[in-house]
Amino acid sequence: MTGRVALVAHRGEPESFPENSLPGFEHAIRHGARYVECDVHITADGVPILSHDANLLKLTGKQIIIADHDWEEIRDMPAGYSERFGDQFEDLRIATLEQFVDLMAKQDHVKSFIELKQSSIDYWGLKAVDLVMKTLQPILSDCIMISFNDDAIAHARKHFDVPIGWVLPEWLERNREIANELAPEYLFVDTEFCPDDQAELFSGLWEWVAYTVNTAEEVEKYAGLGIELIETDRYSELKQESDIVDVSHDF
Repeated sequence: MTGRVALVAHRGEPESFPENSLPGFEHAIRHGARYVECDVHITADGVPILSHDANLLKLTGKQIIIADHDWEEIRDMPAGYSERFGDQFEDLRIATLEQFVDLMAKQDHVKSFIELKQSSIDYWGLKAVDLVMKTLQPILSDCIMISFNDDAIAHARKHFDVPIGWVLPEWLERNREIANELAPEYLFVDTEFCPDDQAELFSGLWEWVAYTVNTAEEVEKYAGLGIELIETDRYSELKQESDIVDVSHDF
């Protein structure tokens, strides 16, 4: 590192595009993003798709539980998040993880944090990890599997030899012990409970990632704690607003 920070395009660019949409990721990458993060759920017939929520209500306006429906029942539903964006993205559809892989395979030097959500693990067990990792094979060397579920990321590392990131569920001493046992390459912390003193951060060989940070003042705060990766919903704007964001990508 250079002592500066790098931004991670959190769910693409959800301030300007529906979250986890391919246009949102394309926009962030076009503006220089070298780290992106997406969320994955799995349909009833085993298709990994991009969505933060287990319910598609927010994006589609319909009460659709992903795990209860096959991909064919979901694929043609408008997913433009009309409550926020009106009809601006009325032609947008939910993206599959395979489509995301196709997009990322065309990018140079972009790392993807792939977050497997807990509800899919509840439904599929650790087979959820296998389904996701199988889909990621074409870009696996540029992927990091992340989850709140420590068993899931341990499974990914053991069986697929992929870097892992653990998303801390809470700031507890027990989670410090789990982090030491897992020894993930990345440790994610919610800014809602991130300590204000660098000395209180769990020590380890991992790289810290703070989420979600959307102002230049917050960037400075978490950089001051020694956190070098910052997830943001405003990648293209925040990189211009903060003078400590590294745009050389020399990490």
